[in-house]
Amino acid sequence: MLLFHRAGARCELCATDLSAGAPSSKHHRRPRGMGGSSTTWINDVSNLLLLCGTGTTGCHGRIESHRTAAYDAGWLLRTGFNPWEVPVVLHGHRTVYLTRDGQYAVGAP
Repeated sequence: MLLFHRAGARCELCATDLSAGAPSSKHHRRPRGMGGSSTTWINDVSNLLLLCGTGTTGCHGRIESHRTAAYDAGWLLRTGFNPWEVPVVLHGHRTVYLTRDGQYAVGAP
């Protein structure tokens, strides 16, 4: 619920309204398959983005198919980085930090 509330029921990349049942998914910035499955914060809201589409469609598919750009924008994180310490670009231009309590922060926590 924190993720959906933080995003205002919109895709955090393109702002598509997801409240009417459009396909959506939660995206792990630090993927579970990159040694993240055993970390206690893997499903923490600071590690998640609400996106339109699935892993192969919409903005979620865009991240998965353009990984270099996704790392540059903070949509993906490499091993060793904590999601609440790495800013993310939302809606194409706004750079924020995702807090552990489900908010956006302008400055580093």
